[in-house]
Amino acid sequence: MGRMGTISRIALGQGLSLSELRHTLRRVLKGRYVEIWSDVFEPGIFWVADDARQALEEAGIAFTTLTQVQSDRIPVYYAPHLRPDHESLPGEDSVRARVLAGHGIGAVLFFIGDGTQMPPEEPIGLKDALFYLSKPGAGYYYLWRLFRSKEDAEHYVARTFKDDEDATRWAASIPVTAYAELLQQGAKEIQS
Repeated sequence: MGRMGTISRIALGQGLSLSELRHTLRRVLKGRYVEIWSDVFEPGIFWVADDARQALEEAGIAFTTLTQVQSDRIPVYYAPHLRPDHESLPGEDSVRARVLAGHGIGAVLFFIGDGTQMPPEEPIGLKDALFYLSKPGAGYYYLWRLFRSKEDAEHYVARTFKDDEDATRWAASIPVTAYAELLQQGAKEIQS
């Protein structure tokens, strides 16, 4: 079994804009795709999975790691009635990085769109708990719901997945009650 992945909360080196970062990565990575998520509440803070972190290092981009969160601390649940297309489904660590960028502690995939039906609800802004995330060029789009508290996840699952015992167990298994706990635990791990 491989090393457990991490999601890193980073700040870029002094004076580097996001557009300069993207330009440099495009040039160095030559078609390889990585995702860097801007924190939706904290300007200048970014969340990256291990592959994006390695790409930053490879490109020689200066950044400071502020916190690292073990990937398995941000659980992701897939509604059992959905049949995701694994070719277009984003990687779980990409979903987790996006969840952390929205100050979430877990997420549920609750809708897959192919353009034939409207989703039950849609995001109204970056700070919304709902977000779209698919692989680039995917034939389907995926709608996710992040949770900023364990209580929110438990209420949502009880309301939305009434008879789904796996969903109930999933919500109960979220290892923290709120985002601040993930940051505190991650900061402790970096210091030790």
